[in-house]
Amino acid sequence: MVSSIQHGIKRFHLSEEARRQKLAKEEHTIKNYRALTENVLTLKAQGVFNDSAFKKTTDILDVNPEFYTVWNYRRDIIVNHYMQSLGEEGLVDLFDKELLYNMAKFREFPKVYWIWNHRTWLLENHPRVNWENELLLVEKIHKLDPRNFHGWTYRRYIISHMEKDKDLTLQEFEYTTKMINANFSNFSALHNRTKLIPKLFERGLLINTTHAQFLTKELEYLHNAMYTDPDDQSVFIYLRWLLTSDIFVQNITEEQYIEFLQQELETVKELNQLEKDDGKENSWCLQTVVTINQLIQGQTGEDKSEEITQCLKLLVDVDPLRRNRYIDLMKR
Repeated sequence: MVSSIQHGIKRFHLSEEARRQKLAKEEHTIKNYRALTENVLTLKAQGVFNDSAFKKTTDILDVNPEFYTVWNYRRDIIVNHYMQSLGEEGLVDLFDKELLYNMAKFREFPKVYWIWNHRTWLLENHPRVNWENELLLVEKIHKLDPRNFHGWTYRRYIISHMEKDKDLTLQEFEYTTKMINANFSNFSALHNRTKLIPKLFERGLLINTTHAQFLTKELEYLHNAMYTDPDDQSVFIYLRWLLTSDIFVQNITEEQYIEFLQQELETVKELNQLEKDDGKENSWCLQTVVTINQLIQGQTGEDKSEEITQCLKLLVDVDPLRRNRYIDLMKR
């Protein structure tokens, strides 16, 4: 191996012999992986369920955690071998160890769907699940990556099981508030909020709070995020949900709904003007102005086509990636 220095940075160059050795090692690793894969898939096809096959699934998943067929085979071995031969304490120990193994995979590959899927299966079949520990685990995951969509989906799954003993909807709503306050640009937390708000009303958890009062408060809360980061699409997507969700539209008067729409239209236009004063039109503000005008037009019959067209023309220049979409909307 030889070294050279370029721009103050030492660079190493493999000699021809070292390069050949490196390639030979990589070829050997690939050859072994292919042989192991072929062996495991053959065992699966033959219906072999034993300790040796289980160990081989571990060897493959350590290299390739996205190999969903091997995850499926691993579960088949647990069902057809371990769950047939172990007593309850033995199974508790097995599932606890499997959860630890699964957690190790999480740390390396937090966004691989099949790892989350396997953990859900483990909890469904574990003889004695500690749901409180699982909830703490998700909170740790959220500290590392607050916007991990799989983590939020998994959290909803855990809560659905814990709620068999008590209702946690309000607690979960407060948790989303905590996570959003830490980072307004958390689409997953805002998305979770859309799942929780209907439950808050359906389960009678908002004592002495009308739909209109709740919507007013939620919009005020959202305005802080809008003015903090006007380029954050998650905030505008959530605003659209608030203004179109049946949980509000169907439970406030028509007059109240129109008033909400008009107020939000003015707020978004004001925000866009601030952005314009700083030298640019804001595409999310313009898209939202179009959406709200369409909603007002649908409610009142008032012709808003001129303002809608004006915004769409601006969007063609401001957001060229969606240019054809805006042109198509202008033709309607």
